[in-house]
Amino acid sequence: MRRLTLTAAALAASVLLVTGCAATLSTDVTTTDKSASSSTTTTTDTSTSTSTDTGSTSGDIDWSALPSTEVELTDEGLTITEPGTYVLSGSTTGQIVVNTDGNVRIILNGVTLDSADGAAIQVDSAENTVIELADGTTNSISDAATRSDEEIDGAIYSADDLLITGTGELTVTANFADGIVGKDDLWIESGTITVTSVDDGIRGTDSLTVSGGTITVDAEGDGLKSTNDTDAGEGQLVISGGDITVTSGDDAVKAEQQVTITGGTIDVVSSVEGIEAPVIVIDDGTISINASDDGINAAASAIVTSGLNVTINGGDITIVMGSGDTDAIDSNGDITITGGTIDITAQSATDFDGTGTLSGGTLIVNGSEVTELTSQMMGGGGGMGGGGGQRP
Repeated sequence: MRRLTLTAAALAASVLLVTGCAATLSTDVTTTDKSASSSTTTTTDTSTSTSTDTGSTSGDIDWSALPSTEVELTDEGLTITEPGTYVLSGSTTGQIVVNTDGNVRIILNGVTLDSADGAAIQVDSAENTVIELADGTTNSISDAATRSDEEIDGAIYSADDLLITGTGELTVTANFADGIVGKDDLWIESGTITVTSVDDGIRGTDSLTVSGGTITVDAEGDGLKSTNDTDAGEGQLVISGGDITVTSGDDAVKAEQQVTITGGTIDVVSSVEGIEAPVIVIDDGTISINASDDGINAAASAIVTSGLNVTINGGDITIVMGSGDTDAIDSNGDITITGGTIDITAQSATDFDGTGTLSGGTLIVNGSEVTELTSQMMGGGGGMGGGGGQRP
C-alpha cells in the first residue's frame, strides 16, 4: 500500500528547549487539498496550549518552534518524516508511521484507526513522540491480527520515547499481542484510556510511568508492565497518580526491577499476581487487589536476584486472595511495613524468606488487627519467619 508522506510548508531551523514551560502550538500555514484518495492536510491559525511537564524529555520541547499540519485521514494512511505537530481527524485502515530524527506530536482529534496491516500507530524513529488526545474527542485504535514483522507487537508501538497526554478518550484494541508498547520510556500523563488486548495491556521497556488519567486495561496477559531485565536501573514501573483498573489473565502490575507507587487509585479486578517485582515500594495510593496466587509478590528476575523486598510506608491497601496455597504479601526476601492501612482477606497474610518487620500502620487480617508479621510457609504451616518482630 502506498502511503502519503506529508511535509509541512516550512520547518523551523531548530528545536528550542525551554525547561519546565508549557508547550504552545501556534500555526499559520497554507492549505493543501490532496486528491480524494489521499489525506487532506490543512494547517490553520490556532492556539492550543499543552503542558507536558511530566519528568519526560518531552516537557522541554517548544512546539511553537515547529510547524503544525492538520490531516484528514483516508485509507492511504500517513507517514510522518518531518518534526512537528500533526492534528489528525477522520478514519483509516492504513497505518500512522513516524520515521524522523526530530520531535513529533500527534493530536488525535476524533479518529478511527483500524489498521489492516500491522500496528495502527508505529514509531520507527523519533527523538520524542507525544500522542495527545484532543479535549472532548473520542478516538479508537485497533491493529491487525497478523503482520510481517512480529517484533512490532503493539497496536500503538514506539521504538523510542513515547508520552500520552490530553483530556480526550482513547480506546485501544490489540488483536495481535499488546495494546500500547514503548521500547524505551513510556509515560501516561492524562486522558481516558481503555485497552483490550490478547496479550499484555500497556508495556514500557526501560520504564512505564503513570502520573494521571483514567486507565482501564483488560488483558489476557499482564496488565501494566516494564520489561527491561538486562540493563541495571531500568525495568521500572512508577505510578504516582491516575485512576487505574486492571483485569488480567496473568500479573496486573509487573516490573523486572522495581515497582514504585506514590499515589493514584489502583483496582485489580482479577489477576494471578496482583503486583510483582523484585523490589516493591508503596508510599501512598488507594490499592485494591484480587489475586489467585500472590497479592503483592517480591520475586527474583533475570537481573535482580538479591535484595528482594516489599516495603509499605503508606497508602490504603485491600487484598482479597483466592483459596488454596496463596499469600496476600509474599517476599522471597524481606517485608517491611512502616505505615498505611492494609486490610487482608486470605488464608496466608504474609510469607517471607528474610525478615518481616511491622513498625507502623494498621494491618488487619480476616477482620482482626495484628501486631506482628507471620511467615506462612507452603502447605499451610505457620509460625514466625526469620526476623519477624513485634510492633514497638
